Amino acid sequence: MKIQDKILLILTVVLFYSCNEKQNKVETSSIKIVEVKTDFNKTDISKTEEKLESDKIIGKYYVDNFYHYLKSGFELKIKKPKDDFIVYTFEFKNDGKVIFKDLTEFYDCGNGILSIKKGNWKSNGNGIYELTFDGEYGLESEFHTVSEYQLADLKNGNLRMKLIKVIENKKKLAWE
Repeated sequence: MKIQDKILLILTVVLFYSCNEKQNKVETSSIKIVEVKTDFNKTDISKTEEKLESDKIIGKYYVDNFYHYLKSGFELKIKKPKDDFIVYTFEFKNDGKVIFKDLTEFYDCGNGILSIKKGNWKSNGNGIYELTFDGEYGLESEFHTVSEYQLADLKNGNLRMKLIKVIENKKKLAWE
């Protein structure tokens, strides 16, 4: 056998061996992918669906009629109302906090101005949310409320927080 034939034979064997090794690695990795897919179970799916449902409220909204939140609920608006005198923003964060900001430019009197010092939210599933607010109505009273709401989509893209029940409503007058 000539030296060229020996070199060609050796190269063919090396090439065959390396191709065979790559094929074994591909087959092994495809088996692992199948195993990962079969390990995904229904509880993981329900947790994902629950997370997506609770994330629906996350974002920044405008609220212009909040004083009746313990009587009927309130609307979370995507766009800032143009003609409303009193406007707030509520920002629902991933960590369960609600950040409140008063956008009202001018008040006639300081009595009764709404200020929310601390707000929290949590999902109870099926579009039900529990909101907790600690705040005050300036120079009148301080409050702590916990209430439950049903979240509903409105045709105009806004969300409606319909009051289901008031769980806790503590009020302390400023002169007490």
